[in-house]
Amino acid sequence: ARVAHGRRVIAPRMSSFGSIFRVTTFGESHCKGVGAIVDGVPPGMALTEADIQPQLTRRRPGQSTLTTPRNEKDKVTILSGTENGFTLGTPIGLFVPNEDQRPGDYKEMSQVPRPGHADYTYQMKYGTRASSGGGR
Repeated sequence: ARVAHGRRVIAPRMSSFGSIFRVTTFGESHCKGVGAIVDGVPPGMALTEADIQPQLTRRRPGQSTLTTPRNEKDKVTILSGTENGFTLGTPIGLFVPNEDQRPGDYKEMSQVPRPGHADYTYQMKYGTRASSGGGR
């Protein structure tokens, strides 16, 4: 919080970052999916799901004993902002559906942040807990 004109001002809690490219993220790990809106991409740039997918595949869960056993494909879909494999200059909408949702897996930890997750920072940022895995 900062003080302006003698009043305490709390900074807005946003899920957007960047200045040249503005990225806004949405969704939780145990809801219907996660995604992003990317604004500031110039028109005419080659971009397809195949350009993005290798990065998602690289961090996909269920690939080793060190990650969650949930088997997610993490398959990205470009919802908007491209046509015939090229950007339009409008915001690009990306979506990755969650197919193996298990919101009940963390009920015992609903009051305690999960180790190795961003639960605590989420709670500090938004002032609430997200039982659907809000630590993105």
